[in-house]
Amino acid sequence: MLAQHCFLPYFSTRAVLSSQTFISQPLLTLLLASLFAFFTFTLTANASETDKYQSNNSLNGNAKKSGGNQLHVDVSGSFRVRYESLHNPIFPTTREQREQNNERISTRVILNTQVSYNNVSATLDLRDSRAFLDDNDPTLKANQVNTLEPVQLFVSYTPTSSSYINAVKIGRMELDYGSRRLLAKTIYRNATNSYDGIVVDATFSNWNISGLYIQPVSRFPNDAESIDSNERAFDKSFSERRMFGAYITSPDNNLKLQSYWLKEDDGQELATTNRDLYTLSIDYTKAFENGWKGNVELVGQTGTARETNAVNDSLDKDVRAYMLFGYLGKKVGANTFVRAEFDYISGDNNASDDTIENFDSLFGVRRFDFGPTDVYQAMPRRNLKTVGLRSISKPSSAHHVLLGYKALWYQKAPVNVDDFIGHQLEARWRYNVQPNLRLAIGGAYLFKGQGFERGDYSDNSAFLFTGAMYSF
Repeated sequence: MLAQHCFLPYFSTRAVLSSQTFISQPLLTLLLASLFAFFTFTLTANASETDKYQSNNSLNGNAKKSGGNQLHVDVSGSFRVRYESLHNPIFPTTREQREQNNERISTRVILNTQVSYNNVSATLDLRDSRAFLDDNDPTLKANQVNTLEPVQLFVSYTPTSSSYINAVKIGRMELDYGSRRLLAKTIYRNATNSYDGIVVDATFSNWNISGLYIQPVSRFPNDAESIDSNERAFDKSFSERRMFGAYITSPDNNLKLQSYWLKEDDGQELATTNRDLYTLSIDYTKAFENGWKGNVELVGQTGTARETNAVNDSLDKDVRAYMLFGYLGKKVGANTFVRAEFDYISGDNNASDDTIENFDSLFGVRRFDFGPTDVYQAMPRRNLKTVGLRSISKPSSAHHVLLGYKALWYQKAPVNVDDFIGHQLEARWRYNVQPNLRLAIGGAYLFKGQGFERGDYSDNSAFLFTGAMYSF
């Protein structure tokens, strides 16, 4: 199928950085951009005078540090192309809403530049995420298309005289904490999550603590026509939506705690469900003898929110939600780990009462639990019960094989609907042809249960993807 389509990534020449549209705080944006430019220019000049300029263009972006007051410039990046094909949508729908088959080619270009001098560094991460082939696809959102965007632009300072503070980061950045079910950057999904704010990393009594105050970034444009045309507009955050909290890990890294408070209100450009949520996660991992290993994560959530983001919806409802995940696994042979796993995630099937029990995964990702996102979409992390098996094998450094099975049920089925969703099979093979070239092929098949045998596409769903990524 790929051979039938010839394409090149198209970079718009209209991309002009505007501090007025980059984020919601133009002064902060201007300050960060000025700091980055001044920092780079000044240190480059200084390094040229002392003949200590060092540039390393490598796969992992790490410069060779030989000591002294040296300037290090690391440039790295990647280009990824992926083809996806789906026959029969997994969720109940109608012919008027979408077609039976869906194909998509997606591309993603990443260019990361880091300039460091002594204990100060500045990072600029440019990304270009585009989609082709899938005209009039209602599932195509800003989660897949984000054209020529500075998804990271931050300054990091590492104190040399503090026994507790490890680093302070200010600006726009990706965050990836704990199980990644609440706060994460993306790997499979074509466009990533980023946040404007400040993060402080510290160590107390050998416990690692990251404190944060962030404003999640909204991707633009977000209308269907612009997204389908791969048009661009700078992303921005809003002061009406903010989150603060902490991520804490024990000295042995077996216990992980996440505590977040998300507060949002409607703004001129932001329609929200007015979430005012407190979320607490306790994640514990234990290794046993003979290669056995177990993990359990319990998340509780409370606060208020509204059912919709409609202007006329002003009813704040109490939120009582939770999520429980666990696995028990064993290493089989030298290269394979097999585990049994389960999910129990609260749900809601009554929008007319005064409570909301659907779990809100905040800014987490779900691909590693429920299958491929993007075209396949995968199950959301709410109103769900699952049991399954998963096998991960690394027969050599060049090969990585994943096999998975899940049985899925509604935690609370819609009225007059059976609670069994179906059986899902998943497989993926990654092959590192060279250190900087990786191929991948995979797929998923959903044997639909009575709960999903509804709508115009009630037959089983079949999904296939293949792709390649070149890193430099």
